[in-house]
Amino acid sequence: MEYLDERPVWSMSGAEMLAALDALQAEHTRIQVRRLELLAALEAIGHAKEIGARDTVHLLSIRHRLDTTEVRRDLRLATALPKYPAVRAALDTETPLNQAQAEAIVSALEKVPPSAMVPVENLQVAEEELVKAAGVLTPKDLRTLGKQFRDRLDPDGPEPGPDDALAREELWLKNADDGVKFGGYLAGENAELLRTLIFAGAKPHKALDGERDPRGRGKRQADALTAILNAAAGTGTAVPGHGDIKPHITVTIDLEDLRTAGGTGDLVHGDSLSAAAVRRLACDAGVIPMVLGSNSEPLDVGTEQRFVTRAMRQALNARDKGCIICGAPPAMCEAHHIIHWADGGATALDNLALLCKRDHIEVHHGHYTVQILNGRPTVTRPTWADPNPPQPPRPTHPSQKAPPPRPHAPTDIPSPGPDWLTPINLHPPTNTPTRTPPIHPTTTHS
Repeated sequence: MEYLDERPVWSMSGAEMLAALDALQAEHTRIQVRRLELLAALEAIGHAKEIGARDTVHLLSIRHRLDTTEVRRDLRLATALPKYPAVRAALDTETPLNQAQAEAIVSALEKVPPSAMVPVENLQVAEEELVKAAGVLTPKDLRTLGKQFRDRLDPDGPEPGPDDALAREELWLKNADDGVKFGGYLAGENAELLRTLIFAGAKPHKALDGERDPRGRGKRQADALTAILNAAAGTGTAVPGHGDIKPHITVTIDLEDLRTAGGTGDLVHGDSLSAAAVRRLACDAGVIPMVLGSNSEPLDVGTEQRFVTRAMRQALNARDKGCIICGAPPAMCEAHHIIHWADGGATALDNLALLCKRDHIEVHHGHYTVQILNGRPTVTRPTWADPNPPQPPRPTHPSQKAPPPRPHAPTDIPSPGPDWLTPINLHPPTNTPTRTPPIHPTTTHS
């Protein structure tokens, strides 16, 4: 790499920086091609198992600290390249394909099923045309074009196989900051059930002030999914329990932290929740008092106490008929303590109200105020919900003189400035803190 420009970046002009990036990109592509050759050869001789690794993907993901999905994708490309001579040759030209483009072409053609009986000559033509298109297309565009070629080569498509589609169903969960990422695939009626429930729960709701729902579609669909999960957990029978314990969320928090809304609560899977969030969950949860030792070991465990009983919940459903703010149905709502039980509030109908999860969060944030008047809950809108009324114009006293008129602007029009300040017409005409053992209630939210 001696020919690469390795001067300090600050000493280079823009054109020199761009030329250096061009050279680096070409060298990067050459190194990628060499790596693919080594990957294929290493896989062919089975060296990974010889030295004690499970396979080549396991070996390289551990040795080079890479994600297994990345290594597996590169190995798949490396082992398939010998079948695609045009792609392989284009990787060695003066203006070579990059690895992402090669992967897009190969993956598109690899998806043509053998059952389609496509002649080899037709596959070769498709490969060559995709290589030509790679001169101007990005990997994403090549994948789109590759699908179009594949549809032409196999117009009938794969034979319908509902059992095969069901066998491909999957759901993956991945830990993320303060939460979890997930994705997957559902087929047939399972996909339709998901769409039906999500779409029904994701409909926009007008705010109390009549304004449009401020949530985007993604947020509304996420709220719909959490409502479905809460409804399923509320039944206690949606999924099997373990050790006679129904599936639920378990949060452990110091009682004083719960009362003062300070500190955090610990979740089973290692994350934590703010005390404010735990207070919201504890509005409608089972609470188990627990005394922990200095090493957080349980010393004494009480019995679960459910503040909002089944009979209370039925009465709330009959009275409020859903969220008292947005009108969401009772199945999507949580029981809210107007004065929290941790602060001495009673668990009684005159201190409870139904709120959907989104509005329950808003109430605990102080954006709405809930009161019971004449036996029914009322909501006070936040002060920012209404604009200030317009001020009437102040009368002008006769003795006040009008301010002198401002001088007229000069009639000379300044020059437009350099060309690069002129906006480009994108639509031209047609020609152009040690403490005594604390009490830790464990809230069970279901």
